[in-house]
Amino acid sequence: MERKTIAAFFAAAMLATGCGGASTADQAEQPTGGGDMAMCAPGVTDCVDTVVDDQGGDGAGTRPSDDTLRETAQSLLGTAEAELPEDVRIGRRGGEQMMLTEDYVVGRFTAELDDDGTGTFRVTSVTVELERGPETFSA
Repeated sequence: MERKTIAAFFAAAMLATGCGGASTADQAEQPTGGGDMAMCAPGVTDCVDTVVDDQGGDGAGTRPSDDTLRETAQSLLGTAEAELPEDVRIGRRGGEQMMLTEDYVVGRFTAELDDDGTGTFRVTSVTVELERGPETFSA
């Protein structure tokens, strides 16, 4: 029993520190620079930075305007869970709070769902992350 506990602790420690999976060849291919939104610590070689351009987009400067993002958030209200786009993350489903990352991604939507009385979970609240801070819309 004690060996299993030690093995589980060791495996968790390896995952938490990012060790154990990357070979020397993999490490050589990883970017080491720090982009505008770099998450890797200086000197870490087995980490992948996500570099976001100054428009907050995918490099093409195509991020929708804040007004468009607000309209999209409002249009999600009342949507059934099965009909939500894949890029909308679920923050709460009924009484269950979901574990979410604490990063801030301009243009990301986080929905809260409640049972509509028929067993279908629908969006009752949407938070959209905007350039000047998040905004929440409720039904």
